Amino acid sequence: MVPRNESRLNQESPIRIFGMDSTGRAINLSAWTVDVSHHGARVRGVKDWSAPGETVGVRHGMEKARFRIVWVGADGTPHQGQIGLLGVEDGKYIWGVAAPQVANTDAPAPGKLTGMFHFASQLRVPIGLPSGSASANNRCQDARYRASGGAKVQEAGAPSGQWTTLHDLSMGGCYVETTAPLPPTAEVEMTIHIGEIQIAARGVVTVSHRQVGMGVKFSELSALNRSRLEQVMAMLAQTSSEA
Repeated sequence: MVPRNESRLNQESPIRIFGMDSTGRAINLSAWTVDVSHHGARVRGVKDWSAPGETVGVRHGMEKARFRIVWVGADGTPHQGQIGLLGVEDGKYIWGVAAPQVANTDAPAPGKLTGMFHFASQLRVPIGLPSGSASANNRCQDARYRASGGAKVQEAGAPSGQWTTLHDLSMGGCYVETTAPLPPTAEVEMTIHIGEIQIAARGVVTVSHRQVGMGVKFSELSALNRSRLEQVMAMLAQTSSEA
């Protein structure tokens, strides 16, 4: 089957990227787009990732969205300092120009990246899981998966909490989208809602991106809630393997 390659539009625009680098350090950096497509973009001026897999927040003007890094330009090549981004929010387009139309083209020769974006219109894969880093037996334990749902997050001692949008989930924590993230080290109580399943947990904010969201590391889960989390992770792993 000939893969579908998206048409791209040359556009150099300043952007901000929020997320975690390859060492797990929180970053907030400026970069430039090289070209954009309906589902992604190529970006230059970035040297913070050594391999694809991480999910980051991107702000362009007043718009923002979440993207997965799907390739990283190799050192010593014309693509050094470049990354390829694929949107993980269905229908979200932030580039401010008419989206180029999708076109069917011949597949490029293996290993050639020059001018090529092979962005599938739907990509459901483990978020932040490098290829070959986990076996099938521990896949759902080690991986983070995109998860649709919500979470009520309340800082310890606060009179009330806030409703957030769940972005991704793992056995160790989650990332939620909110315009009012709490600061790192804040201790929280949260209730995650995925379909009819509710998971209550205590946690600590590990990373905070202003106007974007925050990452929470679970610090306490009851046996019942851990069982529910394992059930959800197994379903997410199954959905990913079937996609």
